[in-house]
Order: sequence, then C-alpha cells, then structure tokens
Amino acid sequence: MQSLTKGRPGLRGSVVLGMALGLACCDGSPTQPNAVASVEVSPPGETVIEVGHTVQLTATIKDAAGNVLTERTITWSSDDDLIAAVSGTGLVTGEGVGNATITATSEGRSGTASVMVVITQGFLLGG
Repeated sequence: MQSLTKGRPGLRGSVVLGMALGLACCDGSPTQPNAVASVEVSPPGETVIEVGHTVQLTATIKDAAGNVLTERTITWSSDDDLIAAVSGTGLVTGEGVGNATITATSEGRSGTASVMVVITQGFLLGG
C-alpha cells in the first residue's frame, strides 16, 4: 500500500477507505437487488374448509420496494398434516377437525395462512 500512496499524503486515507468499502460490499454475501422481502399468502384471514375438501392458497412474493417477484421457488408446509395437508402448489386438503397454520417460504422469508377444518352435520350422518 505504501507504493500506492507515496508522495500523496491525502491519498492514503482514501485508498484505505476504498478498500474497506470494497470489502464490506463484497464479503461473499452481496445483497441481491431483487431479494425477497415478504411473502403474502392469500386468501387472507382464516379459511374454513370441510374434511375431505380442498382450497387453493397462493403466495405473492415481493421485494423491499413492494414489487412482485416471479419465478421464485416457494415451499409450502403445514404445522399439522393430520388436520390440513398442503401440496407443493399450495393446495390444502382438510384431513381432520381442528386448526392448522399453512406456511409459504421463499428465500428465507415466510407468510402464513390459518385454516380451520370442520365436519358438517351431513357428513356425520352419512348424507
């Protein structure tokens, strides 16, 4: 570094600062310009379905500016597959009576939806 700044007293601090900034921005984990900032699952609120029925959930992926991002991988999961199972496309099937939380995750960010699974009286009576 001495050879870069020799004879230029004010330049030494600039070179050091420039190198530090370069290292700070390039530490192996650069911020992507369109990184996922949020995942919104629809429909919002609690969804009620009957045992044996299905409902399609969707996930909207957005960046920090609120722009919708496409072509991102979304992973779906249920906190209780015995109540509500979810496919890789967000299709939820009512398996048993109760409440479950369905989560959509993309690039480390998640959004959730609540599902209540019920049995109708007709189902209990067999008709």
